[in-house]
Amino acid sequence: MMIEQNLLSAILSSDYAKTFLPKLNPDWFTGWHKGLVRTMQDMYQHNEPIALHTVYTYHKDRAKDIGFLINAYVTDKTINNDILALEINYKHKQLLNQLGQIGTDWDLSKIQNFLEQINHDSRITLSNEVQSISEVMGKKIDEIEERIKSGNKMKGLQTGWRTLDKYLGGWNKGNLVIVGGRPGMGKSALGLNICRDGMQFNKYLFVSVEMSADELAERMLADMTNIENSKIRNANVNEIDLRRMVDSLNDAEFDIIDTKDNNIYNIISLIKIHRAKFGLDVVVIDYLQKLNAGGKDARSNVSNASTALKNLARELGITVIALAQLNRDGKNARPELTELKESGQIEQDADCVLFPFRPSYYEDIKPEIEDAVVIIAKNRHGRLCDIPCTFEGKFTRYREAL
Repeated sequence: MMIEQNLLSAILSSDYAKTFLPKLNPDWFTGWHKGLVRTMQDMYQHNEPIALHTVYTYHKDRAKDIGFLINAYVTDKTINNDILALEINYKHKQLLNQLGQIGTDWDLSKIQNFLEQINHDSRITLSNEVQSISEVMGKKIDEIEERIKSGNKMKGLQTGWRTLDKYLGGWNKGNLVIVGGRPGMGKSALGLNICRDGMQFNKYLFVSVEMSADELAERMLADMTNIENSKIRNANVNEIDLRRMVDSLNDAEFDIIDTKDNNIYNIISLIKIHRAKFGLDVVVIDYLQKLNAGGKDARSNVSNASTALKNLARELGITVIALAQLNRDGKNARPELTELKESGQIEQDADCVLFPFRPSYYEDIKPEIEDAVVIIAKNRHGRLCDIPCTFEGKFTRYREAL
């Protein structure tokens, strides 16, 4: 109550304090103070002067209480702290009340969704303070100096690919990366290769709506042991091969989620829970057009999913890599941004767009090791270019050509 009184008395007495009215939520206050805040917010919005005698005309039954607030005025120097304290107190009570609403008959999915919602509702509002550009530049110079001293000049997370580190600056926190490919071009393979090549540097999670955990395991075993995928799938292996497969388990250091639930918001809940329990730097999602984001048609559905993933990256401070389908048109031609299936919103949300491309895919006879490229088609952090690669179909893998 003391904090409420100090804040309200400051608003009645100080022009500086009045500028904080739009930030207030009347529900943070108790009793008749809720109505007083609503009144002063409405007056502020309509440029009405806020003072003892003007507020009194709206609350004549509270003349004594308003006079008390005026006399209780101490300082407007604690406005930010007072607002923060009120919000924390309100959301603490709200969170406890909401947790008590969880039913004993609820299934796990419903509980997860409910927890995600109340977690979102309980976040403390962050005020966007005005900053001097010179101050921001100074902080950036300090950050660069620290990176030079530490010997790690790259801003982003190490990818395991020399050229991706060079041209993208690594995987950047808060970024959405799109890996787009036509059917059969190997976008899922590249997504898994990204996890495999970067897992020694960062914590990865591969979320599959497309392939089962069993299929993912077959591909990873082929990639990590140089045993053909078909041999692993058909159990056509010898004792030496089995030993190599067992030994590879020690080097498999990323996690997977194989889910039949393609609801984007349920998947986001799973990702947040995983991050809270195990930590997370990069998540790869296979694939964008398979996700259900509640759109009224395919285009709006993909737009909603793309925006949700971009927001997820920024909220958690991780890199989200979403695999995406390209249109089948343009056979044997380099893919372009306009081919991203269903939505131009993908291109708008993405900080980087990568296209794996294998020209020999369209040939009748394919070489055992194909020449390929990963095209950097959009890059907010640097130049556009082609990354020379090889693709080995029998191991289902892309490799950077060094």
